[in-house]
Amino acid sequence: MQFVPPRLSKDKHQLFSIVFYVQGKRHRVSNGQRFGLDLHPNKEPFERRLIVAQELQLRIHQALHDGWGQQPTVEMTFQQAVEGFAFKKAVKPTYQLAFDRTRNRLLVYLTTSRSGKARLSQITPKDCLGFLHSKAFTAASFNTERKHMSSLLSDVLKPLGVSNPVEAISPMKETPALHKPFDDVQAVLAEIREYNENLWLCCLLTYGCLLRPHQEIRQLTWGDFSEDMSFISLSGRRNKSGRNRIVPLNPQIAVHLQRGGHTDNIFTGSKRPYNSDYFKTLWGKYKRRSKLLQPNQTLYSFRHTGAIEIYKRTGSLTVLQQAMGHASLAVSLGYLRNLEVPMLKVEDMPMFEV
Repeated sequence: MQFVPPRLSKDKHQLFSIVFYVQGKRHRVSNGQRFGLDLHPNKEPFERRLIVAQELQLRIHQALHDGWGQQPTVEMTFQQAVEGFAFKKAVKPTYQLAFDRTRNRLLVYLTTSRSGKARLSQITPKDCLGFLHSKAFTAASFNTERKHMSSLLSDVLKPLGVSNPVEAISPMKETPALHKPFDDVQAVLAEIREYNENLWLCCLLTYGCLLRPHQEIRQLTWGDFSEDMSFISLSGRRNKSGRNRIVPLNPQIAVHLQRGGHTDNIFTGSKRPYNSDYFKTLWGKYKRRSKLLQPNQTLYSFRHTGAIEIYKRTGSLTVLQQAMGHASLAVSLGYLRNLEVPMLKVEDMPMFEV
């Protein structure tokens, strides 16, 4: 065991944290998320915080005893490896959140499955498939869970010279989701504005700046806008492609924005953005009352409609790729194919006489 037992700490605001060391590295946590535990002492009423914090301290001590965060060995069990896993380098917060969800589900599965007791040198594709088939995942969810589990096992097993069993499992074939573009985007925007100003602004930025609504737009701060409100810049950690991204801001959108504090969120006016389901919930409510929406038209349809407009205006996939913030040209090409945008003109087809 290469750890210093966890110590309970409390600040002047009656907020608790747990401090511990693993292989010389200091860790400080205030909840059990990293250990797959639904324990949040500081969200409890004052009279219960100490009790929950002490339970968290005890559970962390047990996790450390089981090998959390320590260098894995081939004798470590599948469950111990998952409990002790931590990324060796920083990852994007959105990916970390999605990864943690998979990891927590995997931990629940392993605690009740014989596969959890399998040594790292003995894990088979069957052990991994057991988790992937433990619930009725959609094809997209199955592939996401598979990708996250493969990433975890690759990091753990590669240094040990053990092959990754997930690589023997084929991804499921996904049916591309169709985000039908709008025929009259102005009319839909007008209807949305009557319903909710925040949702309208989100749709406006999705269409006019081609930003992704649920992460990029929801988390926008006034510091992401240039001083003259002519463009928006996002770091690689803030967008899906992982690259720094700068997009022009249409003056017709800028006139509806009233700049606030540099670090304030543009929707909440505070340091914290709305929760990750905020626009999804608003859209669902709007969809039920809308008289203009057609089947398969979603919040992302604004981004797709904007993409089509750019491609029709420029005819350039490279320009489209840059505007969309795609990591590769292949993604942009697939975007248009899935949207059923005609890539050929009549004059491009073989000619003949009848």
